[in-house]
Amino acid sequence: MENQGRLKPFELAPGALFLAAVVLFSTRLTMPPVYVFDEVYHAYTAGQYVAGNADAYVWDTKAPRKGVAYMWNHPPAAVLCIAGSILVWGDDAFGWRFASVIFGAGGVVLAYLLALRLTRDVPVSLLAALLLLVDGLYFAQSRIGMLDAFGTFFALGALYSLYGFLTTEPERALWPIARTGLWLGAAIATKWNAAYLATCCGLVILVRTVRHRSLLWFVPVGLGLVPLAVYLAVYVPFFATGHDFGQWIELQKQIFYYHTQLEATHPWSSRWWQWPLALRPVWYWTSADDGRIRHIFAAPNIPLYWAFLPAIAWLAWRWRSSRAALTVLLIGFFGQWLPWALVPRIAFTYHFLPAVPFGTLAVAAAVVEGHRRGGWVRWLAWAYVALVVATFAFYYPILVGLPLTREAASWRLWLPGWVPR
Repeated sequence: MENQGRLKPFELAPGALFLAAVVLFSTRLTMPPVYVFDEVYHAYTAGQYVAGNADAYVWDTKAPRKGVAYMWNHPPAAVLCIAGSILVWGDDAFGWRFASVIFGAGGVVLAYLLALRLTRDVPVSLLAALLLLVDGLYFAQSRIGMLDAFGTFFALGALYSLYGFLTTEPERALWPIARTGLWLGAAIATKWNAAYLATCCGLVILVRTVRHRSLLWFVPVGLGLVPLAVYLAVYVPFFATGHDFGQWIELQKQIFYYHTQLEATHPWSSRWWQWPLALRPVWYWTSADDGRIRHIFAAPNIPLYWAFLPAIAWLAWRWRSSRAALTVLLIGFFGQWLPWALVPRIAFTYHFLPAVPFGTLAVAAAVVEGHRRGGWVRWLAWAYVALVVATFAFYYPILVGLPLTREAASWRLWLPGWVPR
């Protein structure tokens, strides 16, 4: 009786993971104190939203200063979140990056909760979240004023909700469908590439509801009207600053035109097949003084990423009789990665970010399985985890811009595709 009302250790895990992530992601958050990479679009535009600049919402205006530009070519959900952070903390490096910290930390918690729901295994779920914490790509995107930490958070929420739908009795599935639509609406209102995820989720929900015709009428509501309502809601500031519905329609056309006709090149772009091989990170910033150099890379954790595909294949085979868990795993990893093979425009390794939590889940499941087998397999499993953690620690200086000698910096550029050209 005396234990009643006490929290069990695993019930404290979400809060502990969130706090640990916030601390980890916030360290040296203001380095550098200037815009980095696409912050010249996303963070700058968020600051203009706070300033009440109506020009920042549309495609046919130009920023009044050099080196920055208004971000109109994505929906504004994430930029509004960054604007909220700026409103609280100020229009400086901490202000325009802290929202990513919060959503990145929230993504770690969702990765834990989703893993727990799929596996019902606390050690696997904790390890999946901890491996996500030591991925350099996830780390970098959770401390920069860009959109990807937000999109990944919403995608994880959508897949958590989808699993709830798949494991709910059909007659009680109305709310799970609508809830999934809310998450998908937020993801699409962050970046249109979430449409790949929405298509996969929609097909799964449609197939299941076809078998239960009493639910079929609600699919257009839950996966059509609900996401549309969320999408329109993020444009409330657009209309509040004086823009009309005709301009909104034209803006959507301009977004579509931009992403389908973009022919730009970039020295740090990469192809979809390179991402799980960690062949090409993104070089965000560099500075040299007093014979030392500072780098900030969005750098995947090489030994972690190289294990993704074999671990996913193993876990998919293991879950072959668990239809709901297998569906979420395959959509989460392949459904958010492979569609990029069909995209003609340039892409970057951070477009792989929404798939990464599912890679860490598969790796965690394999490690815990090795631990439970005992003997040399156990030692091998934990030696691998130690290697992944050590790799993150070794990369850390080029993730946060710590000063290094040029020789020490070059040691950390292991693969040819990592070397600046």
